[in-house]
Amino acid sequence: MAFGHLLPPPPARRRGIPLYYDKSENEVRADVYERYDELVTRQTALHLADHLHGGYPFQPLLNYVLQHLPLTTQLAVADVGCSVGRLAAELAQRNAAWDVYGVDLSYQMLRQGNDYWVRGENLRPNLIRYGWSTPDLAGQKLANLHFALAKGEQLPFADASLDVVLNTFLIDRLAVPFSAFQEWARVLKPGGTLLTVSPLNFLQPAGWRQAHPPVKILEHLKDRNWELRDWTDPLTLFEPMDVRGNGVNWQCVAFAVRKKG
Repeated sequence: MAFGHLLPPPPARRRGIPLYYDKSENEVRADVYERYDELVTRQTALHLADHLHGGYPFQPLLNYVLQHLPLTTQLAVADVGCSVGRLAAELAQRNAAWDVYGVDLSYQMLRQGNDYWVRGENLRPNLIRYGWSTPDLAGQKLANLHFALAKGEQLPFADASLDVVLNTFLIDRLAVPFSAFQEWARVLKPGGTLLTVSPLNFLQPAGWRQAHPPVKILEHLKDRNWELRDWTDPLTLFEPMDVRGNGVNWQCVAFAVRKKG
């Protein structure tokens, strides 16, 4: 398998990252995930600096993903809403023959992930505000991991080209929570796996109306072309915020579904 071949030629590139969505200046300004000093450094501390926490804080999330992945020597996997790429990189590291893609709408998150996981650059994030100083993080070079900027509802992949679509902390950030499921079904092969983990911390009232309580999500899946393989509620995750151990406790819904043939 030729790694990265599932991405078509992009309309543009920036620092080696293919761009499949042209964000306007207003969209960039309104996107909190483009704020490097605030959100990107916070995500870097959470996902790339395990030694600050005595381990990976979101290990239960990683364990859930690993538990429900197909046991196959070769897979094409996309992590949609990948942030700085920790989960995508874990899969690429553990399975050298897998073709893994990290997709996000934030260029700053993708740049950090691409610099660290693909270009092998060392990072020294400024975490002084959280009490952790500026730790040294040694970069890696993963040949089977590729990052791309795209909307979760408009992916650059061809029909039926992926074996697994993974998304975490994403559907509650979409204007319409169910808007991406049809797109994920499009890019998955028949029998492909969709893994979703979300705290359902909706940013807009419409999200609460449409997808809460979580039984509404379950009903949506059953009404579409999905076969439920697992439903876990809650999957509890703790996100540390500073050196004192203050943080956020996320009560997530996690589910694994299979696209029917």
